[in-house]
Amino acid sequence: MNRYATIAFTHHSTGLKNLDGFFIDAALLPERLKSIKEGIKADGLMYLATCNRLEFIFSLSTPAKENFAKDVIKFFHPEWKEKDIKWALGNALVLQGEEAVKHIINVASSLDSLVVGEREIITQVRQAYEWSQSQGLADDFIRILVRKTIETAKKVYTDTKIADKPVSVMSLACRKLQEWNVGIDSRIVMIGAGQTADIMVKYLSKHGFTRFTVFNRTLKHAKELADKYNIDAHSLKELETFKKGFDVLITCVQSAKPIITPKIFDKLANGEKNTKMIVDLGLPFNVDKEVLTKKDVKGINVDSLNSVAKKNLNERKGEMIAASTIIDNAVSEFYSDIKSRKIEIAMREVPERIREIKERAISSVFFKEIEGLSSESKEVLEKVIDYMEKKCISIPMQVAKEKLLDLEA
Repeated sequence: MNRYATIAFTHHSTGLKNLDGFFIDAALLPERLKSIKEGIKADGLMYLATCNRLEFIFSLSTPAKENFAKDVIKFFHPEWKEKDIKWALGNALVLQGEEAVKHIINVASSLDSLVVGEREIITQVRQAYEWSQSQGLADDFIRILVRKTIETAKKVYTDTKIADKPVSVMSLACRKLQEWNVGIDSRIVMIGAGQTADIMVKYLSKHGFTRFTVFNRTLKHAKELADKYNIDAHSLKELETFKKGFDVLITCVQSAKPIITPKIFDKLANGEKNTKMIVDLGLPFNVDKEVLTKKDVKGINVDSLNSVAKKNLNERKGEMIAASTIIDNAVSEFYSDIKSRKIEIAMREVPERIREIKERAISSVFFKEIEGLSSESKEVLEKVIDYMEKKCISIPMQVAKEKLLDLEA
């Protein structure tokens, strides 16, 4: 359990207004994360970024050094000065061992979310692991942690009412649009084509909205979303030349800098004078603050949904206690998972050693005796040896796990 460590910057530890300074451009991300893994000599690393958190989950063969959080920040933001790093450390949640394991399970179970009970986070955790694995960052211990995390989160959602009448950042944003009396014939421009965009289009479509246009860095992903809902798709580069205007602008991408600058906004508005509605679900914020101060603009971002999120938290406090009990039990079980995995690793050589003994016995030690046997006897002997091989491979592992259970009892 001590091999796990987490460095988290969340709406709790850092505050939403400060979080945007931690994110970096997506193009730089793989190289920066690899430099972190190599620099602190981690066995595994998982990177999780959502609209209200940025987290590094580590698997370490030796306990984390005293300054490891500082080193991680330096590798992630090599351009930062000492005062920036010091400020970041003061806003970081640094956890090790059992606390780190419990934290990631709390995150996937939505107990640590801006909106407690929102189910999107379990998918975001899974996707974060899959991406980290595809980049060669995650190791086997990260894999079994995520497996236990997802398993426990599903149990929390099934065995408690924490997700009854589900609320999410996206649904809160949609409620805000309803408060603004946005007509169903409104032209909606969507920036981003990921999970959040998909949920927003699906939600709004159910309420009668049909006029969507989606823009995304990767045109392929924009077209995939467009084909799903029969809407228009464009590359993000086409924003400046888009002339069809809009009534509602929804942004939900990760970008180190605002995508909707005053200049881009004016081009998108195309000279229209009606009030424009903006929903910024990105973090860092996708819309320049100057845009939201314009006279004919109504806007919200993740930060402005805080008050509604707090009310939602109060309504679910009872279920959080039940969920915490499930999570505590899962953390206790995870000790056995880790020990079993360590036994498996320690005994990796057993099957190969047994096969070597078998081959030597057949080809050398008892070669003459075996050659003197009839074909029927050879066939029986081969079956006996294969049977013994399988048993000799499984028995040491079985006995080791039984001894482990005896020690825990």
